[in-house]
Amino acid sequence: MTEDGIEKKLIFMESLFEKNGAVPLDINEKNREKFGLRRTFKYGDKFYRVDEAKFDGDSHEYMVISCTDNEKFAQIGVMDDIDALSVDLTDEELDRQVRLAFGLETDSENN
Repeated sequence: MTEDGIEKKLIFMESLFEKNGAVPLDINEKNREKFGLRRTFKYGDKFYRVDEAKFDGDSHEYMVISCTDNEKFAQIGVMDDIDALSVDLTDEELDRQVRLAFGLETDSENN
């Protein structure tokens, strides 16, 4: 997938954050620019972000949902990766993954 295609997927993921109730925040601007981090969103008492990820030995492109419940960590952009998603997932699958990350849905609901 092209860099432009990946950027569109990341923007789409951020729109899914908002669709599912997360609020975009204007925090961490310095580190966002310095390290190329994306915007942080707040859902409930947790902070979320989606970024592009590449893994050693794997040429496939991924997006990673990251999260923290510590506002100070969110302020500087430090979060734990909670899910790696293929950029090839359908829009419906990506929406489901966001819902799972936010706790709006559980894996057992579709089994």
